[in-house]
Formats: sequence, structure tokens, C-alpha cells
Amino acid sequence: MSLTGKTGKYQDEVPGLPGLPVNRYERIFKVYTEKNNGKEFYFYNILNKIEMPSNIDSSLLETYTVKGNEALTTTSYNIYGDIHSWWIIYLLNKETIGNSFFAKGGQELSYILPEMRGVLYQQMTDATVFSNKHF
Repeated sequence: MSLTGKTGKYQDEVPGLPGLPVNRYERIFKVYTEKNNGKEFYFYNILNKIEMPSNIDSSLLETYTVKGNEALTTTSYNIYGDIHSWWIIYLLNKETIGNSFFAKGGQELSYILPEMRGVLYQQMTDATVFSNKHF
């Protein structure tokens, strides 16, 4: 087993595993395998994490005012039309939201413009790969 990224592959590159839409957090990280009793098990290195830079160009951001207490998956749906982009909202607003999966009514949250998410995803994936190591 290797967690260095030398043997890991992105889920879309592993035959037999379903592809992931671009907005899924898991897509950023590589999948690793471990054989046990003739079966192959797939897993992510859960120690991997993503941090948003503090100097994101403001032209890529917009503000959303939370109407009432809502789960970040609901906020994601209200902004992006899907529940899977909650992690972008969380990472951009960690200081505001704190250690919670819910936003409070009246909070103003930053989010990446929907049409710029693809650029963000690609830059995050590229930034986590260095010398064949995936962080």
C-alpha cells in the first residue's frame, strides 16, 4: 500500500468504479487500493485536505444571504443547483460558519460564481499534485 500518490489513481481512471461529477469533493483526491483475501478495496487518504487561499480574486466571488438556518447542502443547492458543492461554501466561509455544517439565518456567505467552479476544481487538483505526490 502506498499513500504517496505513486500508485493512486483518480476515481475516473479506475476501471469498475463509477465516474464522479466535477463538483464532488472526492474527485480532487486519488483513490488507493489494498488487496485482502482476493478482493480489492478502494479508499481515500482521509488525511488529505484542501484549504482555500485567502487572496481569491473578488471578481470570482458573490455573496449569498442565508434566509434561515440551513444545512450547507441546502445552501449549495440554492446557489449551484446541486448538493455536492457544499464544501466550497464551507471552505470559503470557515471563519463565519465555524465548526458547523449549518449556516445561520442572516449570515452572508461568499461563494465561487457557478460558471467558475470548473476552473477552481482544476486548479485545486493541479495544486495538490507535486512531483507525483498527491497532498
